[in-house]
Amino acid sequence: MSKSVHKSRFFRPLRSFVVPLLICLSSLISVSPAVFAGIHRAPIILVANKIRATTGYAVSQYRLFRKGANGEAVSIPFQIDEVNKIGDYVLNEGPKPNQSTADGIFDGLDELSFMGDDVGDVGQPKSWPENKAPDQIFELRLTAPGELGEVREGAVYIGIYGQHAPLLISQKYVIFDINSGEVRTSRYRYLFDRQNYLVVNGVDMLKNSQPSSEAERVPLIDSSTFYAKADLKYFVTVQVNHRSVNSRLEAYKTGPIRTIVRVMFFYSFLKLNFEVGMYTEVSFFSNSVILPAIIYNPLDGVKNLNKGSGFYYGFALHDPPTKFQFDTNMQPYSNLQGTSNLLDFIKQNRPALEREYWASLIGEDRMMYVSMRPSATMLSDGNVPFYYVADQSGEELKKRNNNLMKPLTESPVNLGLYFDLTKFREGEHLMSFQLFFENKKDYKSLETFKNLNRWMLRVTRM
Repeated sequence: MSKSVHKSRFFRPLRSFVVPLLICLSSLISVSPAVFAGIHRAPIILVANKIRATTGYAVSQYRLFRKGANGEAVSIPFQIDEVNKIGDYVLNEGPKPNQSTADGIFDGLDELSFMGDDVGDVGQPKSWPENKAPDQIFELRLTAPGELGEVREGAVYIGIYGQHAPLLISQKYVIFDINSGEVRTSRYRYLFDRQNYLVVNGVDMLKNSQPSSEAERVPLIDSSTFYAKADLKYFVTVQVNHRSVNSRLEAYKTGPIRTIVRVMFFYSFLKLNFEVGMYTEVSFFSNSVILPAIIYNPLDGVKNLNKGSGFYYGFALHDPPTKFQFDTNMQPYSNLQGTSNLLDFIKQNRPALEREYWASLIGEDRMMYVSMRPSATMLSDGNVPFYYVADQSGEELKKRNNNLMKPLTESPVNLGLYFDLTKFREGEHLMSFQLFFENKKDYKSLETFKNLNRWMLRVTRM
């Protein structure tokens, strides 16, 4: 957490070692896709401390390769994102960049990321680009059990050069246009809401059968919103929505694999703006968006909040959810949520807790996957999300005022996640929200999303 952030801390960046976490795509915005199919459609994100043997060198000395069809080393896109001593990503663009806090060395909590689509066969390459062999070579081998006992396996090779490293390739998987507030990939276009970067003004999918430069845009999400109601015992009821919170983009970094955006938030109370020390760093990959955060709760909801206190984050899908094949491992939301009878029923009949909660929507030409990982404390308290689905289109929801504070059943939302605030204890709660987009029907990709934790990594010096 940045030292410049103070007072009540609602969000902080979440640092965790995740080998395959986010979903990426295999094709490029303006470049033909690689011939090799890779091991899966997810990027691999490695924290330096977890691959310590490869660390301690200047960021500029690293190159990443896969083994080509003829045994040659093929350069692949990769990205190193430095994390400074106070836990912030080092971002070099925007009103308040912090590149001066970088040490230029790949170590500590720094992150190396590349796409699973770019992983090649196992086997050290025999020749190197520009006839320049690395001074040191490390094999990163990834394995996961497949169906019927088979083992899926692939590898990439980290090359470290003392000098005269081959040129970096110029491929990019995501583009951020700060002037238009757009993130564009060959799968989707994401439009920021400039007043609050926690919500979106639209997500359009690109037709999969057309070149990305000419593709027809198909609307998926019209807007999003959030709302919280805290009914304090013996005190007042506080309500907050996305228009109660203003924000500003402080810094960003856009690289070959992902764009990271840091946003500071301000809370409006009684028409006054208070800096509440809240910020987060949102990451955009080629077909995914993640908001990893530590939520700090200053109140013990169990002791201080009345039943009926809750929080939701929801979307106005352009088409009604009934147009999609919907599946989830969450329990449904009820407008009676928070009443004693319902909570007693849930406690008596609650299914086994999941480490990850998800929902998927599959259409004929597009898919959306939402996942959320509660903290261990949340799971021990049974503090898990409920899903909400309404059979209404985005056009119908536009008739509702998106700026008013409304409970979930009266809001402009037809797909949402709801939390019972009476189960949020005082202190920090780690969560990771992720959105995945695909512009085609692909059941195999969905299974990949759900089983990324099965992949394992091994580092070997060659």
